[in-house]
Amino acid sequence: MTLMTKIFAATTALTLTGTAAVAQTNWDLTTAWGANNFHAQSAIAFADAVRDATDGAVDITVHLSGETGVKITEKLAAVENGIVQMADMLLFLQAGEEPFLGVDTLPYLIQGQDEMKTWLEVAGPTYDAIFARHNQKVLYYVPWPSPGVYTKEPVVSADDMNGLRIRSFNATSFTFLEKMGAAPVELPFEELATAVAAGTVDGAATSTSTGANSKLYQFTGNFNPLNWSMSPDAVTVNLDAWNGLTDQERETIQSLADEMEADFWAASAQEDASKTAELVENGMVISTADESLKAKMAQAGKAMWAAFFLDVPEAQAVVEAYAAKTGK
Repeated sequence: MTLMTKIFAATTALTLTGTAAVAQTNWDLTTAWGANNFHAQSAIAFADAVRDATDGAVDITVHLSGETGVKITEKLAAVENGIVQMADMLLFLQAGEEPFLGVDTLPYLIQGQDEMKTWLEVAGPTYDAIFARHNQKVLYYVPWPSPGVYTKEPVVSADDMNGLRIRSFNATSFTFLEKMGAAPVELPFEELATAVAAGTVDGAATSTSTGANSKLYQFTGNFNPLNWSMSPDAVTVNLDAWNGLTDQERETIQSLADEMEADFWAASAQEDASKTAELVENGMVISTADESLKAKMAQAGKAMWAAFFLDVPEAQAVVEAYAAKTGK
């Protein structure tokens, strides 16, 4: 029997202990990330905690690196249709199904974990409604570290960005870098080192994790953690599966999600801190944006907000309510 066949199969079995019959629920949780990724590690820790707290009555199997065959952009649909009962999904990658889910990529919107907490307070009801439309609910969110720019020369002021050929990592980052005065480049990541060495590219935009893991310090000497956006993963569960649990099981699992979420956020922050330290240990100079660069970031970001509102009108009221709370 193939893995996909097993996933589609019934998830409930009976386990007999002596003369008592105990219902066991088996769920599959898909994540695109590998075993060394903090999101995957958090999902595994959560699954273990659920298994322990329910005495094995609810057993969640975490499938790493997309091994279920569910594409990274199709996790919302996979949970909705019951292909898997749970998924760890990067929200903006589900924007093809629900355009609002791309909002967190907007520059200058969410900068750091404190702002992410405020964003989720304001946008939470909208997210809840979206996921409910797709037959699922969110158990917990975990943010990714924010992106910055890796360059040969320091980037501190707005003028320092002018004309820099920086590899972007998605369409939003391309537009943002362009509005910042850079000359963004679309380039396969594996070609970046050769391009920088050849002088056809000046650097790259990405996170501390990717920068350290890819050893960008070998060919760029400076990093500015511009912190222009922050995106979350959400771990969701299919509502049919959820409602099939007992009241006690649902209460136990939700309590665990609420309690463990703070630890998962701390793991994200620690990932950023440890990778930044690794960059420094390998000779990378960390710069800080001056006021001119911050002002240009705000200007570019708000122009992109306005464009997003034209495509996703429902986002405007949510973003404006959030901006009022954060002084943006």
